Amino acid sequence: MHADLIFRNYYRPLCLYALHYIKDVEAVEDVVQDCFLRLMELGTEPQNTRAWLYTAVRNRCIDLLRRKGPILHDVMPSDADGPIDDDEAQERSAREAAIWQAIDELPQRCREVFLLSKRDGLTYGEIARRLNLSEKTVEHQVSKALKRLRPLKNFFAE
Repeated sequence: MHADLIFRNYYRPLCLYALHYIKDVEAVEDVVQDCFLRLMELGTEPQNTRAWLYTAVRNRCIDLLRRKGPILHDVMPSDADGPIDDDEAQERSAREAAIWQAIDELPQRCREVFLLSKRDGLTYGEIARRLNLSEKTVEHQVSKALKRLRPLKNFFAE
């Protein structure tokens, strides 16, 4: 697989995966970029690029955590509910990357309104004032986004 395609397919899921270990976005991006550089330095593509990248990211995250101080427990990826196993972290990162990809593909105004509503928690009235739109337009844009994202619902229910 070509390096650009590998990067486009795996960068976001790997960043989301690394966030299950470390909560610093800048550190996550550094870790993932370092792993891509190491992959390019290999000279040949590993037999299973996906597995190699996930293993490299996990190991770099653990190394980073160890350098920050002693680890008093096993290093496990986690979310708001506590530790999760590595396979679950990989699956969640792939699902999260798919939803962000779909959001990125929304029309610009629709995406902006949707993110202000769902990510930032603003009311329709607040969004309307901020963007100089009517509340009906905001409601329509959110509805439009949800309609386009609805096909992913089954993917996320797994």
